[in-house]
Amino acid sequence: MSAAAITLQGVRRSFGEHFSLGPLDLTVPTGAIYALIGPNGAGKSTTLNMLVGAGRPGRGRIEVLGLSLPEHEVQIKRRTGFVSPELDYRPWRSVGRAIDFVRGFYPDWSDERAEELLSRFGLHRSERIAALSFGARIKLALLLCLARDCELLVLDEPTVGLDAVSRRLVFTELLRFMQAPERTILISSHQLSDVERFADHLAVLNRGHVLAVGRTDELLERYRLVEVCPAGSRRQRVNGAAVLQESGERAQLLLDTQVAPMSSLGETGFEVIGSTALTLEELLLALIKADEAAHPWRPA
Repeated sequence: MSAAAITLQGVRRSFGEHFSLGPLDLTVPTGAIYALIGPNGAGKSTTLNMLVGAGRPGRGRIEVLGLSLPEHEVQIKRRTGFVSPELDYRPWRSVGRAIDFVRGFYPDWSDERAEELLSRFGLHRSERIAALSFGARIKLALLLCLARDCELLVLDEPTVGLDAVSRRLVFTELLRFMQAPERTILISSHQLSDVERFADHLAVLNRGHVLAVGRTDELLERYRLVEVCPAGSRRQRVNGAAVLQESGERAQLLLDTQVAPMSSLGETGFEVIGSTALTLEELLLALIKADEAAHPWRPA
């Protein structure tokens, strides 16, 4: 079994002067639930689309399940399930016809599992896909992946349009999928409270580049929100500390304790008034604010 389900090395892709992705260097371990988080336009969907062959990088190397893209795209798709709000199954008219069409392509399809998921997701074979709610169409896309015995799920906003009850049901089914140790999930989502509980690894993206990457628990432990004020005239710039807000003699810093331990603030002329841990949402917002202060937008 490969140690990495997905590897991206030096991956770049540009869309004119308005957006440039990369260079991205990411490794998704086999058996991980790995989340890509970031604001709209960060590059999450572009990255996921490249992994399933919907777009190719301008530069760099991509390997999925030990196979390189685009040379082994067909083999990768046979072993991978993909869910995206952009997928449209309406040409097959009914839920049952979409299921019957998709099942013919995959020897690992389970009719028993498909029927179980129909019931759990509240779908019916006779329903017209065009008449389904947006959330129900997402459930159908999930069913078409989860009824297979695939090794990798690539999920782009799989809970968009779902209420709290349906989101919990979806995550329950995804955790059930992960009971086999060789399976992997790569997910992008704006539901950060769900990601914080569900994902064991994550990468934070903004404007096409990675701001932070690692185990979820370790990242939340690594970054602190620190209130400081200057102590005398020895104040210096601290590597690993980004100023988020200043008011008079006080400042709020995002401190990367892996780069700058708390003790380094006193050594460089700051008095620490207090520090607090961050939720995933707070960490995301702080990283974005620090990044955009340090790197104002310029055309690619």
